[in-house]
Amino acid sequence: MLKLETPELLYLWLLIPLFFVGHYFYMKAKKRKLKEFASERFQEVVMPDLSIGKQRLKFILLNIAFMLLVLAAANPQYGTSIEKKERRGTDLMICLDISNSMLAEDLKPNRISRAKQSINQLINQLEGDRIGLVVFAGTSFIQLPLTSDYSAAKTFIDVIEPSMIETQGTAIGESLETAFSAFGEEENKKRSRSIVLISDGEDNEQDALEIAKNIASDGVVINTIGLGLGEGSPIPIKNRHGQTEYKRDNLGNIVLTKLNEDLLKQIADKGNGIYIRANSSSIGLEHILARINKMEKNEYEALAYKNYESRFYIPAIIALVLLLLEYFIFERRNKLINRKFFFGK
Repeated sequence: MLKLETPELLYLWLLIPLFFVGHYFYMKAKKRKLKEFASERFQEVVMPDLSIGKQRLKFILLNIAFMLLVLAAANPQYGTSIEKKERRGTDLMICLDISNSMLAEDLKPNRISRAKQSINQLINQLEGDRIGLVVFAGTSFIQLPLTSDYSAAKTFIDVIEPSMIETQGTAIGESLETAFSAFGEEENKKRSRSIVLISDGEDNEQDALEIAKNIASDGVVINTIGLGLGEGSPIPIKNRHGQTEYKRDNLGNIVLTKLNEDLLKQIADKGNGIYIRANSSSIGLEHILARINKMEKNEYEALAYKNYESRFYIPAIIALVLLLLEYFIFERRNKLINRKFFFGK
């Protein structure tokens, strides 16, 4: 497993666009001064071998070397061995609705962003529990299998967007089945397992209640969280020009997405769990976590990497090679080296 000892140093990469902007204006000013000194025709006579392409190449090499040196300073490390640890906790699968209706802004900044923020906050409070994630719209898939690696879980959550699933809809029943399958084989039935469904409840299928009942009969608790307002909110979409508009029906009327609390309450009831309606300050995951913490903790075997070895010298050596290459590339054409190996005639 690869990790960075000080990943915050990678923020220095944000300086690179500034370098390019500064270089652009520097070259523009340099060209202007040369014009003031002599005409372009006279410049060709005085400096016939000056190569603009080489100047650009040297600048690009310097920027790549800078990136590699920053990476080296962040000290990439590789885990060389694995150890097994015994942990105690419950298994938690989160089903997150990522249909276009979750882009509605009745919860700020929008429903899906609010949900992602709260899931990350939930992960910060977990102690030994395993967490997994199912995303769904018109269909569903496991975005993150059950894991106790909370850093990895956050990484998977951060990249979630509605565009991940092209088929639109809200297949709640299918998402519950997908989450249930993620718990694994028969031997896991003795473990404490729960599912948290986060959605606006606009289900396009009719089997969600029966599926929830069947899953609950296998000992899995299903809690639900409703996102949105009952009166409805428009769905913002981007047109082909990148401008924000609102989704309309075939008659040109703005489509409103409404929270279906009744369905989510019934699913929680069938799943022996609770329903919570989200608000601007909280979507309610802390209440569900309190219930999960009261569940029986089970022992399980977790894998963890140890004995990390630094690999900073790899990007550092590559950066050194690029710096040497930049040093030996002259801004003027060289018949013996640069013309033959780099730039031809």
